[in-house]
Amino acid sequence: MATVEILQIIQEPIWIIECETPIPAGFPSPADDYRGPRVDLSALLLPHPDCTYMARVKGSSMDGAPSHIVDGALITVDCSIKPEPGHIVVAAIHGEFTVKRLEKRGSTFWLVPDNPAYQSTDISLLGDGFEVWGVVTHAVTEFINGKLKEHVRTRRLQ
Repeated sequence: MATVEILQIIQEPIWIIECETPIPAGFPSPADDYRGPRVDLSALLLPHPDCTYMARVKGSSMDGAPSHIVDGALITVDCSIKPEPGHIVVAAIHGEFTVKRLEKRGSTFWLVPDNPAYQSTDISLLGDGFEVWGVVTHAVTEFINGKLKEHVRTRRLQ
């Protein structure tokens, strides 16, 4: 199962330089020739800062296609978006957080992992022990372990 740990967000712009052309995955080209405008990464990841939080994923139930959200990834979760089938959601099941894809099968809704090694959950069987906390809008995956974690402060949600 993939669980989530809620993180504290600093509400300041994080500026990056956007490359106006796509980066080829083949022969390298000089990036300075294609430098574009500055992009506020905070505005991109947190369009509704009062309704959005970040969380760190723990587990491998979402590391399959199409999401490929791996253990340790940071996700942004927007509480202002109404969950719809196909969305990836953060939900609480009997007080435990999880991240799964919301699907509708017939007249019932299911929480479905993207990793086929894990079981789907029929939401109708959970009763009052189920609540959607928000829709996942982005995932940030670290390819060099340890650097992102050093710069993210965490706090447990009580």
